[in-house]
Amino acid sequence: MKIYCISDDQIYRVDSSLPKALECGRIKDYLNAVNEMKKRDEWKTTGKGARFMNVEEKFYDTESRFLRSLSTDGERLIYTTYIDGVGGIYFKDTGSGDETYIAANLNADPGRVSVRNGKYCIDAGEGAYERHIAMLDPGNGGVDQITEGFTSESCPFISRKDPTKIYYSAIGYAQSNAGFVQEKSASSICVYDSVSGSLEDVVADPVYDYMKPADTENGDLYYIRRKYEPMRRKSNIGKDILMFPVRLVKAIGGFLSIFSMVYGGEPLRTGGGNPAKSRNRDERDLFVEGNLINAKKISEAQANGDEALIPSEWVLIKRSPEGSETVVAKSVMDYCLLDNGTIIYSDGSSVRRITPGGTSEKLCKMKLANCITVIE
Repeated sequence: MKIYCISDDQIYRVDSSLPKALECGRIKDYLNAVNEMKKRDEWKTTGKGARFMNVEEKFYDTESRFLRSLSTDGERLIYTTYIDGVGGIYFKDTGSGDETYIAANLNADPGRVSVRNGKYCIDAGEGAYERHIAMLDPGNGGVDQITEGFTSESCPFISRKDPTKIYYSAIGYAQSNAGFVQEKSASSICVYDSVSGSLEDVVADPVYDYMKPADTENGDLYYIRRKYEPMRRKSNIGKDILMFPVRLVKAIGGFLSIFSMVYGGEPLRTGGGNPAKSRNRDERDLFVEGNLINAKKISEAQANGDEALIPSEWVLIKRSPEGSETVVAKSVMDYCLLDNGTIIYSDGSSVRRITPGGTSEKLCKMKLANCITVIE
């Protein structure tokens, strides 16, 4: 069994205590090309002549996260990229390291790929919100879109029990009359029936997000559940009215203190700190799967002996065909359910394994491991 994942925009093999990084040919070629262009254009944008002509240095993106997802197709890995506005899907042989492309010039940002019985399913999108599920032809890179609308569907999973069905996560968006996004719905688990063409909600609750579905041959459904966080919090009008004078005074005081710091070099109050700096977000805060995880909560959890970076409220659920739910693991960021019932999952600080018998063990340390996939 070979376990792979993505961490810090890099593919790793993690089935031992010493994770091994794998090279992504597409990303390597892009960065090499960018470095060559920088060297070639350097004379145009540096020196006195460039400053005199007011020639600005060209921007080459080398810092973005280009790696989008990781999955498997038999003995090969499949990874997707989004570089300079162009999406790509690639096969990677884990033995030889050879790579071939499925699609190299997509106009969309590709996400996860699910493969079963020779069928390929992928999610992809354009812009910050809309994503949809599509069937993928690995021969020519063509896609046949399944879902539509102003929604975000992601993490497709071709059913083990019935390969004609595809599970996925779905979020809907509410727009203003001007077309601006005002709110999102909680994420639900849906299923698409390729025979009838129907779409159905399987698990939905306005209080929770349900994400990353996967099923077993006997019909058990697994997914991650976490508390739903709206884009905009509800305001308390009465409290806002009462607190308005206080907030106004604090705002004026803060402005004057910043003014004093900028032009006088010291705060208005002796011993006072720089209010601008105090408002900076803690650098240890994490933004994971669309949710902000506060550094203070992480520190409190670790002080209580919990090594995980992901909150304990992010739980992996097993739902029986009858509808009963069982919590399999807590602090789950991502997971992979194998055919034999073994579960490989990430808690944000390490990759762990749960055997079919329920025994849990840590495989290795790995920060924010995502897109866990296994070649059995």
